[in-house]
Amino acid sequence: MKKIILTICSVAALFILASNTNKKNDEGMFPLSDLKNIDLHKAGLKISSKELYNPGGTSLIDAIVRIGGCTGSFLSNDGLIITNHHCAFGFVQAISNTKNNYIKTGFLAKTRSEEVPAKGLVCKMTDSYVDVSSRVLSGTENIQDAMERIKLISNNVKAITASENELHPDLQCEISEMFTGRTYVLFRYKLLKDVRLVYVPARSIGEYGGELDNWVWPRHSGDFSFLRAYVAPDGKVAEFSEKNIPYKPAKFLKVNPKGVKENDFVFVLGYPGRTFRHQPAAFYKYHEQYMLKYVSDNFDWQIAKMEEMGKGNDSIQIRYAGRIKSLANTTKNYKGKLQGFKRAGLTAQKYADEKLLNDFVNADPKLKSKYGDVIPKLNNLYDDLLKFAPRNLWYDFVYSATPIFQTAAMIDNFSKAYNELKSSEEQTAYIEKQKPKMKEAFYRLINQYNPEFEKAAMNKMFSDARQFNSENEIKMVNRFYKDIKSQSDLEKKISKIYDSTSISDMNKIGKLIDNDLPKLFKMKDPLLQLASELNTEITKYDNEDKVRDSEINLLMAKYVDMKSIWKSKQFVPDANSTLRFTFGSIKGYSPNDGDYNKPFTTLKGVIEKENGEEYELLQVIKDLYAARDFGAFMHPDLNDLPVNILYDLDTTGGNSGSPVLNAKGEMIGVNFDRAYTATINDYAWNENYSRSVGVDVRYVLWVLQKVAKAQFIIDEMTMVK
Repeated sequence: MKKIILTICSVAALFILASNTNKKNDEGMFPLSDLKNIDLHKAGLKISSKELYNPGGTSLIDAIVRIGGCTGSFLSNDGLIITNHHCAFGFVQAISNTKNNYIKTGFLAKTRSEEVPAKGLVCKMTDSYVDVSSRVLSGTENIQDAMERIKLISNNVKAITASENELHPDLQCEISEMFTGRTYVLFRYKLLKDVRLVYVPARSIGEYGGELDNWVWPRHSGDFSFLRAYVAPDGKVAEFSEKNIPYKPAKFLKVNPKGVKENDFVFVLGYPGRTFRHQPAAFYKYHEQYMLKYVSDNFDWQIAKMEEMGKGNDSIQIRYAGRIKSLANTTKNYKGKLQGFKRAGLTAQKYADEKLLNDFVNADPKLKSKYGDVIPKLNNLYDDLLKFAPRNLWYDFVYSATPIFQTAAMIDNFSKAYNELKSSEEQTAYIEKQKPKMKEAFYRLINQYNPEFEKAAMNKMFSDARQFNSENEIKMVNRFYKDIKSQSDLEKKISKIYDSTSISDMNKIGKLIDNDLPKLFKMKDPLLQLASELNTEITKYDNEDKVRDSEINLLMAKYVDMKSIWKSKQFVPDANSTLRFTFGSIKGYSPNDGDYNKPFTTLKGVIEKENGEEYELLQVIKDLYAARDFGAFMHPDLNDLPVNILYDLDTTGGNSGSPVLNAKGEMIGVNFDRAYTATINDYAWNENYSRSVGVDVRYVLWVLQKVAKAQFIIDEMTMVK
């Protein structure tokens, strides 16, 4: 990474632990600015800190890339990237059909010309960053109105971002909130827009065990894939073109085919998504009692319906494969979180800690004057949120399961904004600006549409809404039920609306978006009318939510200050999809009383699980195991081929595809999951139960060499001898 700007010192206290951190009994998704505060050599790192992270030159950081919502790393000077199978799954699905089902068989480009574009994928590399908290918060010092404050912060963020993007047209500049309402960092990213599939293993390798093994240890999954990034011949970022050439990264990782042993030091660099460790106790209560269960139940229903529709229909199976995989991953994760909340008594512990914090503040007159009302006010705001949780969650998810209903809602929102404009000039300018957004959203949504599924989803959501108490009434739904006396009546009424709507007519709506948006906005349509009613209702409550959220935002800045004073230390900011570092060791654990899980699984376990159904296995793998043909990749202590590894690093979603590196900074695995007990990581990390899962690099190399017959990919990498 070149020219990393370390001016975070002005608010560095919020990024810095009070003393050097080298204990493994503390959480740690450390921002780059924190690395100087960790005694990594004492922990086990065997390279210099500058080889890890060098603000003025090249380091391992330069080999790390964000791939959509995942992480990847460069493994060659020709832009070869390794990430997870599940991170490339959607792009393999997009090129699959009943004739060439690459989801099932896998995809291999034997030459560069055979590499297929991963359409829509944009990779990002952190180029530099700088603290902009003072600029973002400029003018907010004396504002007491929470809505005004949040609006000014939003305007400042937009202005700074626009200015930075103008100064750096070849980069994408984004501002990330590190601590709610008080700490903001500007990140500059280099983009790669031409990314192609190189090798994605068969689903029976990349997703061995499917949902049965997801979030589970022991695990035996080859969850890896290879991509390649391209740029224009002059080295500039470019969309796909046959004239493009492989990207030359500033740094790529070396691969150590000897892997690791138990207790070895390892670390991960990646882009973890979101964690919620600095939230108030009431936030935890909302997630435990409402959000996690609502979402997992809703997704379970969707999965069951899509699987029912796909029985005996390969086309529907392929179409819904990616969505089912995504929903199943989330719902199992959320169920694991619920188990974690219960087992750890996390919400009760948060309330107990918060009482101690409040008592500490109230015992000091100066602190009480400044912070005494923070926790009571937060609790009052969250009481309101909890009171209306069923209604608000329904609003949040009604459109996500119904793409054509969502399309109608989108058209209605654009229409209302258009009709609020006073002059024809403003309306013309609005149409020119919004047409591309509408067009993109329309075709994306209509391509997800299936009448059978959407009617069933609408039926499900409306039926659910009728069960809410009077405080959570969905008024539009109750009006809809006025002439309905049975479930059959509901199904008939919904079917009649969908059978008569024009919103699902791709040609008609597509032409209106292209040629006559005002006519589209005036269109009389039963689904559009229904969406308009619901939008009006949602908008009313959205405005109330914005007021509450802005007040919480203002209080949270003080909340973090209180905790810092109370604990006499500062905290690592929650993960927020920005580049982070975490370290630990290869380590087993005891998830339940009487159980001990070793930190390695082997090919023997792959063979033992095979049953021809959930654990489907390629014949070539069975033959290779029978012949004990492990090549050069056998683990000397295990006397077998290692498949997956377990370690006590602090990871979460977004770390998928992150390289697992040894003490010398050499890649020895690819992170892809957590154990079930570690799904609670998003809320709390614990050295006893937080374990992450990766593919051992020896299994990656063995599959490439022996199964895929893709030695040319191995030859492109640099192996440590």
